[in-house]
Amino acid sequence: MLIPKGILIDCCCVLFGTNLGSLLKDRVPQTIKEPMNVIFGLAAIAIGITSIIKLQTLPAVILALILGGLIGELLGLDGKVRRLFQSAIERLHFRIPGDRDAYMQFYLLVAVTLCASGTNIFGAINEGISGDFTILLSKGVMDIFAATIFAATLGRAMNLIVLPQFLILCACFYGAQFILPLTTPAMLNDFVAMGGLLTFVLGLSIARIKHISAVNLLPCLFLIWPCSWLFGLIA
Repeated sequence: MLIPKGILIDCCCVLFGTNLGSLLKDRVPQTIKEPMNVIFGLAAIAIGITSIIKLQTLPAVILALILGGLIGELLGLDGKVRRLFQSAIERLHFRIPGDRDAYMQFYLLVAVTLCASGTNIFGAINEGISGDFTILLSKGVMDIFAATIFAATLGRAMNLIVLPQFLILCACFYGAQFILPLTTPAMLNDFVAMGGLLTFVLGLSIARIKHISAVNLLPCLFLIWPCSWLFGLIA
């Protein structure tokens, strides 16, 4: 049985950064927290742009974005995921400091960034196909610093994020071998571009340039496959 080494390393990096940031929480001044959040947001924007340029079929990406965003809004994914995390945080008696709504909004941003960013998902798929976990190893190194800064605001409740992170990335890892025979290089590139677009949106929100609900855009990651396939047939 294949062992997802890159995923395990990335999750361990997040756990390490989370608990380090929680320990340093009261020692990190707000004058450092705020600029670092902006820097990580800008880094996410840069990562997103480098992925978007791999796009092969622009109409497919636009269609998946519109339909995915519409489905997410109609299903109210943002509210449902927020309530799920908030319920888990309260049941495990983690403290939510300050404004509860602002805290949960930032918590969701961090959760999607660590669980479903384009780099994470593509890294897991790439490892599942080739066994190469270099992408996830590089992401893990970055996640140590990101998780440390984020946990300085969110505290130990961030440990909960590692569970869905592990499950989502493992699903991509083990599902890659079944998905690959059904895909084309153009479909894979469009998927990477869609993941990059989602990462770009996350960066805008983390840097507080413009808040957009990334959770409501998650269906785009599923819809890009059939959309890209459809436009591939037309072309």
